[in-house]
Amino acid sequence: PLPWFFFTCIFMKKILFGLSLFAAFSLSSCIQNEPANSECDIEEAYVLASDEKALFFTPNDAVKDVASSDTSIVFYLREDFTDSTQLQTLKINFKLTPGASITPENGSVQDFTHGSVHYRVTSEDRQWHRDYHVKFALIQPIETDLSFENIRMEANGRYYEWFEKSAHGNDISQWATGNPGYAISRSSAQPDEFPTIPWTQDAVSGQSVKLETCDTGLFGAMVNMRIAAGNLFIGTFDVANALKDAMAATRFGLPFNKKPLRFEGYYKFKPGEKFQNRKGTIIEDRIDEPDLYAVLYKNTDEHGQPVTLKGDDVLTHPNIVALARIQNPVHDFNTWTRFDIPFEYSGNVDEKLLKAYGYNLAVVFTSSIEGASFCGAIGSTLLVDEVKVVCEE
Repeated sequence: PLPWFFFTCIFMKKILFGLSLFAAFSLSSCIQNEPANSECDIEEAYVLASDEKALFFTPNDAVKDVASSDTSIVFYLREDFTDSTQLQTLKINFKLTPGASITPENGSVQDFTHGSVHYRVTSEDRQWHRDYHVKFALIQPIETDLSFENIRMEANGRYYEWFEKSAHGNDISQWATGNPGYAISRSSAQPDEFPTIPWTQDAVSGQSVKLETCDTGLFGAMVNMRIAAGNLFIGTFDVANALKDAMAATRFGLPFNKKPLRFEGYYKFKPGEKFQNRKGTIIEDRIDEPDLYAVLYKNTDEHGQPVTLKGDDVLTHPNIVALARIQNPVHDFNTWTRFDIPFEYSGNVDEKLLKAYGYNLAVVFTSSIEGASFCGAIGSTLLVDEVKVVCEE
């Protein structure tokens, strides 16, 4: 149901290598389009600790897939972690882009008790470098009262990003969108022309989110990928890894420690005028639909290895234990439609594991339900506001 996965992978390859749009892509990665020996990124970081369970609830917490746009790497500790001396002699192994080197040395002992540790990655040809800061912090639960009031511009000012505020006023970066991919397909687009933008004209309270299925332009038509739906989801999106595996680049959900009961909120939707298939053929009797849902799933497998749902299994993976999804959405753009949907449980929840953040929660919105197949209507628009995941006390 989420169209940007396939689009980002194949379409970006066409643009980056076939049309040489190096300048646009270089904003989100360190010299990704130069030969391999000029790359200088951290792709993954893994903590090596003598007592991993004293630091982390699950194996997931000791491993970080690092997005191409990230320069800060944060490992989240158990809520009950108090022994800071365990942070004095930690080792972190880094997976680097081919040929790159890192200072301090990969896997060397470092003291993280005084805040972040600075690492510098240098390309094999020694012409490029990139700086990272790695730190440890107590795990911070994601927010479930979602009003979409907190926005900021992406670092280069190209598009909007969303975040939440904790009870203590800390920023929680729990939201991701497909806007980074659209920034490459339509590099001239202004922030308010992206598929996912803030909307203040008619909100339930404050401001809402506007998700619109957009035309991907000439380049999209060349590869039969003519639409990009608006989308917003709890999780992360790595635009650089989408070149290798678009499905793996989209990672749904973040650690959660409560049992969700209901999925509530408000939405408006209007379908675009002409529903088209991937080839751009208009399907006369077809009307576009949005998709709004929330998923709870176990974030480790039977061997204790990390599990994160991706674009091809976010609604089908066997680790899913609960789903709340709007059925037969109302087509009314004049009045806000309230939804209140119970989570349907297909498996048992391990209460001990739940308290240890052994489950992930994902909340997902998109303006075209079949956008993953590049089928939808340009102009289909979904507004979302005042959403809440009601949990068991």
